[in-house]
Amino acid sequence: MSGEARTKLIRTWQPDLIIGLLQTEAYAHEILSTCIDVLGLPSDLDSVVEARMRRQELLAQSGHKFRFLMGEWVLHRTVGSHRIMFEQLTHLLDVMNNPNVSIGIVPRDAGYRAPAPGFVIHDNSQASTELVAGEIIIDDREGVALHVKTFEILTDQAVFDDRAEHLVTKALSPFHL
Repeated sequence: MSGEARTKLIRTWQPDLIIGLLQTEAYAHEILSTCIDVLGLPSDLDSVVEARMRRQELLAQSGHKFRFLMGEWVLHRTVGSHRIMFEQLTHLLDVMNNPNVSIGIVPRDAGYRAPAPGFVIHDNSQASTELVAGEIIIDDREGVALHVKTFEILTDQAVFDDRAEHLVTKALSPFHL
């Protein structure tokens, strides 16, 4: 069982892209293909995309809770094509109905209140941040607590439920096919 599968509460902040656990296959394919190209890695794209899609099974399992925060910018940034974005945003609206998942959107006009590159918090035991050159794992108490504090600051700025759905629905407009 992976560390992610053992985690009861996963909190994720992502300012630049749709969070991996919320990505459609086509969106994930575009993102991961770009990463492989930039990093000059051997292409194992199909298996990496397949693994990302399998990870999403966690979203439906009881005993797991997910609190996802994204910057509003991610809703407007074109990844791949308008078709891919339309499907991705429609999928995001569907996932908002999952009782295990809370999705908040930090509006574009929210004030700057904390330095916040993308990160994931697993329960209260570990935080991680992915950088261009690799992943940084934080497992000391103070480091994890700082990530939790930052997540709560961003949560206070985010909109949820109907207001978040409204932002996603509004972002769909330019991507209509």
